[in-house]
Amino acid sequence: MKKLLLVALSLMMIITPLMSLAYDGELITIVADSDADPFTWDPANDAIAKFIEDEFGITFQQSETNFYNNDFAMTQLAAQDEKLPDVFAADILYYPQLITQFIPEEMITEIPEELIEKYPLTKARLENDEVAQITKKMYGGYFFLPKPDSADPTIYVTERKGIFIRKDWLEKLGLDLPTSWEELYEVAHAFTHNDPDGNGINDTYGLTGDGMGQLRFFFSASGVSNRHWNKNEDGTWSFGALDERNIPVLEWMRKMYEDGSIDPDFGASTWRQGLQKFSSNQFGLCVRNADADWINQVFVNHYGAANPDVNPFDVLDVIPGLGINKGDDVRMEKYVSCMVATMFGTNITEEQMDRFLAYYEYLLSDEGRYLRMGLKDVDYKIDENGEVTIIRDEAGAAPALATKYPSIGVTHWTSWGFEMHAYPHVEFFDKYNDEIKEVNARACALRNEHPVTVNPGTLLIDDTVVTDAVGTFTVPSEYWAIVTGTEPVADMFAAMKERILAGGFEQAAEVVQAFADEHGW
Repeated sequence: MKKLLLVALSLMMIITPLMSLAYDGELITIVADSDADPFTWDPANDAIAKFIEDEFGITFQQSETNFYNNDFAMTQLAAQDEKLPDVFAADILYYPQLITQFIPEEMITEIPEELIEKYPLTKARLENDEVAQITKKMYGGYFFLPKPDSADPTIYVTERKGIFIRKDWLEKLGLDLPTSWEELYEVAHAFTHNDPDGNGINDTYGLTGDGMGQLRFFFSASGVSNRHWNKNEDGTWSFGALDERNIPVLEWMRKMYEDGSIDPDFGASTWRQGLQKFSSNQFGLCVRNADADWINQVFVNHYGAANPDVNPFDVLDVIPGLGINKGDDVRMEKYVSCMVATMFGTNITEEQMDRFLAYYEYLLSDEGRYLRMGLKDVDYKIDENGEVTIIRDEAGAAPALATKYPSIGVTHWTSWGFEMHAYPHVEFFDKYNDEIKEVNARACALRNEHPVTVNPGTLLIDDTVVTDAVGTFTVPSEYWAIVTGTEPVADMFAAMKERILAGGFEQAAEVVQAFADEHGW
């Protein structure tokens, strides 16, 4: 009888807004661990928890262990002992064992196709997620629900990186926003040597920020993903950081280093150190994440807080990607859609999974996507034009959702919510909401135009020959040694490549090639 009711509900979901439904069956408890801090469940005092119980018949119970925020070894041990929660979040591309070990050893539960067919939005999400499709081809089914950064894949087609820049310094020096490494060098040089702040003192510099690890994304200007295995024109596979097409970028960086226009501590810099230098008006360029949320953090929370008398949108801008030489297309590597996934433990029942999928489907819907913002007409409102605004208190403060709704973490299964940060029709930020979204839209439009292809399947190769080779190749420090070296860049790169290949990468390439041939990549 319950299954008949669930089928009826699922059919109604296609044609009827779920807010008009109320689940009148027996409550089911689902033990869960999300990728947020542990949640608590108290429907008597938490209206979101009550809404979920009333509409979906689910009582979520936080698992005793918060697996996501602990060492992966804890998840492995729990899986071996069949003690994983009914539902849990997992970094499947950081820990490919979640796919390559957990699936063949039946440590997680496959999602039945007949359940997926009931939920069209969930089905479309799986069919359009590259990692889900690769996994399905490898293992014959679906074993997780994707949780991308953004539920809307059209926003961040490529990686969300940027170089924040002092546009007021550009204007003073008569320079344009750089779109190539060649122009970036010219701007960094001018920021260092041409007194962009006009104080008559030689006290400004070019590039600082989050070190070589973050700057590696901008090596995509070469047309190669620096961080992944790449398929060559002849069908062979090679690791991107060893591709000679990275040499021109390294040569521009060498020039920056030699003329003092890059932070001498850049190779070991952290993002906090970089932002402190940038916000103190020492440096005119700072590399960091650059989605809408990070634009808010850099512009408002860091630079704006350090310079309260300045409107940060009058003086800052973002470089979202680069070509190599003037006139080249701006390139950035394609965003890998599913770094985090929602998986099901072996103890989950079909009825529990069905109930959870109904809830997941709701979170993907036009109505449910806003549940992470609280309750409609309580925490936010939507006008006749579809504009979403936060309902603030008399002091102008937004609701403290984590305090008001201790269960709020269970609304985040479908994405990290970056789409809410970016959508122009959604008020999300307390200050400069429209300005943040405008800067983000411009950055996305430029970096999304010519994405560099990435095949995430290579991240699922759980062979020690490959993982050990990649794990021991510390690209940021190797590259920084070339940037700060004295021998010709091309010679140092060649010596590095020869040494790295001899250290295991030749064998690793053979394993990747065999894996790619087997799966038709």
